[in-house]
Order: sequence, then structure tokens, then C-alpha cells
Amino acid sequence: MTLEGRVVALAADREHHFSKPSRDQIVLVEGHGVEGDAHAGPFVRTDTSPVASPASQSAAGPSDPSELFATLVKADFEVGSGDLGESITLLAWTLSACRKVA
Repeated sequence: MTLEGRVVALAADREHHFSKPSRDQIVLVEGHGVEGDAHAGPFVRTDTSPVASPASQSAAGPSDPSELFATLVKADFEVGSGDLGESITLLAWTLSACRKVA
């Protein structure tokens, strides 16, 4: 199986805010999340795959919000990467798909 897609933005914030500032790079720590992000840690679910775990979705986790962004823009909202609290903005694929390949 081949995955095609791209990371279009990264964000992290040491404090709890609704939106997160953009970053040029982040460090992903297995079982922890984004190093230095307020939403990282062993007790925070960051899996946003509705297929893998529908009851544990979190805006803090990886997401492919392109459709949501388009819908909000059509409704005259100004929304960009990190504005909804996501740390990784993906286009055309999800991290849950990567788990299935691994």
C-alpha cells in the first residue's frame, strides 16, 4: 500500500489555548504526542480517527481539516491551520492510515 499526501502545517503551544501558533518543526514522541505541547502526555488522547476510536476524538491531535476549513470559509469564517487546536494539519491522508501500513 502506498500513501500519498502531505503535511501542510505544524503547530504547538506550551499553554492551553483554543488555537496554536504555527511552528517550522515539531518533535513527535511515541506515546506522548508533540514535545512541549500542552495537550501532550500519557493521559491525553490525540487519535482523531473516527474509525479507530470514535469515542476518543480530540481536536488536539492530527487531523485532515481541509473539508472543515472549506465549509467554515464558505460561511465567512476566517480559519487557518492551528486555529482549531490541531498540531498537525494533513492533506489527503491521516495518521491512522499510516498505522494500517506499519
